[in-house]
This record gives sequence, structure tokens and C-alpha cells, in this order.
Amino acid sequence: MAWQVSGRSLDLCSCKMWCPCWLGPEIEPDEGWCAHTFGWEIRQGISDGVDLSGTTVALTGEWPANFYAGGGRCRLYIHETTTEDQQRELEAIFSGNKGGHLEILWGGTVDEWLPAKVASIAISWGEKPILSVNGIGQATMQPLSNGAGKPTIVSGAMSQAGLQIDSMNLASSSGSRWSDPDFRTWEGSSGNIHDFDWSS
Repeated sequence: MAWQVSGRSLDLCSCKMWCPCWLGPEIEPDEGWCAHTFGWEIRQGISDGVDLSGTTVALTGEWPANFYAGGGRCRLYIHETTTEDQQRELEAIFSGNKGGHLEILWGGTVDEWLPAKVASIAISWGEKPILSVNGIGQATMQPLSNGAGKPTIVSGAMSQAGLQIDSMNLASSSGSRWSDPDFRTWEGSSGNIHDFDWSS
């Protein structure tokens, strides 16, 4: 059951700046409901002897209210170049079925997992990171900074503890659009860029 993954990641949601679900259960999302997408670029990883380095995973989910109220529906997307062994391990890890903090987090907030899909996923970095899942959605992230160019960093938010993310750079994802046919179509402008280092 042992696994470890680390790398760089980003997320965006259907709210305007900034997604209130990061702060806790008391605040209502902009639309009353919440839709969210994550993208993870795994730079180093292993799970029960399967090398996961260089793989990419995305997640789309929606909740009828604040994330902490539960009732979520989610789907994982696994990059099309992964092997069958990698797909199996990645789906188990990122759905929480392989233990660790994701099992606790998703166990309390997600009621339904739709079948995972293999898709072309691209994440690029630089001044304006991009996440795209072919046929589903794309977002360009504009990291926020002050007038002196210092990044706008958030740490200590409630959901950061649940996801084991120490800090993140706030970003605008204005112009993003997500349209999986099994979920509602949404647009948003809230985003974050972060690093992750997870194990169980």
C-alpha cells in the first residue's frame, strides 16, 4: 500500500477571486455550488514498486454547496501516455483508495466517483501556467503579485491542511471553461499554484 508522489500542481474553480472553500465551511461559494479542477504534474513518485515519475493527473468535481458540506461528485483524468500499471496506481492514490490524507479528505466530502478517463492532459509552467484536458477544458493561470512583483502567497488556510499544501501563489484563471458532459459546464476566475509532496 506504500506510495509517494511529489511535484507541482494547480487548481481553479467556478468562483471569482478567491475560492471561499479554502477558508472553511462557513462561507458560501459565489454560485451557491462549487465546481473545482486540479492538475498534478508528478515529478517523482512510486507506488508498490510502480514508477510514477513524469505522469500527470487531473480531477474535476462539483459540490451542491460549500466543499465541506459534502455531496461531491468527482472524476479523475489520467494522461494517455501512462501504462496500465501506472493508471491503476494513480487512480487508487488520487481517489483516496490507497490510504493517506486523500482517503480522509475525499471520504468526508465526495459521495460519488465517476469512472476515470484516459485523456490527453497538458500542464505547462512559466509566467502563465496552463492546464488543459483535451475535449474537457483549459485554463491559463496569471499569478498575482503586488506592485513590486512579489507573489501573493496564502498559507494557513483550512483546506491547505486537508490537502497537505503548505502555501500557494494566488492566480487568476479568468477565461477558463470546463465542460465534461457528466458535469455542469462552468467558467471561473479563481486559481492557485502550489507544490505537493505526499506519501502514505
